[in-house]
Amino acid sequence: MTISLETMLGHMSWANRQIFSQVSELSDEALGSYITNPEWHVAEILSHIVKAADSYVYRLNGREMTEIAIPTSMTEIKDLAKKLKQYDAELLELAKQSDRVVEVNRNGVITHWQAATILSQAVHHSIEHRCQAVTALEYKGFKAPDLDAYDVWGYELSTK
Repeated sequence: MTISLETMLGHMSWANRQIFSQVSELSDEALGSYITNPEWHVAEILSHIVKAADSYVYRLNGREMTEIAIPTSMTEIKDLAKKLKQYDAELLELAKQSDRVVEVNRNGVITHWQAATILSQAVHHSIEHRCQAVTALEYKGFKAPDLDAYDVWGYELSTK
């Protein structure tokens, strides 16, 4: 068997679902939690995760991007989670393709990346921002998800 990005992407999707689900059980007030920058609050961070996943899919397969609003309620977080689940599934499917060079136009600047680099960034990006959101919740005194419960070991155990 060849080692692939599929385990990393599968873990990312699973962890995203778990974290979004747990956050959605908090009060709407939790969405305003931040650490040092009031503009970088949990609602912004979670919508950023979803927007980025959509962007990575767009970069790899060219489908149109979706307009994603910043959530104002936990009901909207649940809706975002559904979109994220779809984008994560699309990324997992894209990992099954052969690697290739992808041209990316970001704000008028053209760069070229391996598809594997974009998929790897999707995983890293999601982890980074899940941690930020959870830290902001903890900092403001909300019962935040325990990130250690959603590590890759936990993901693999959940598949057995």
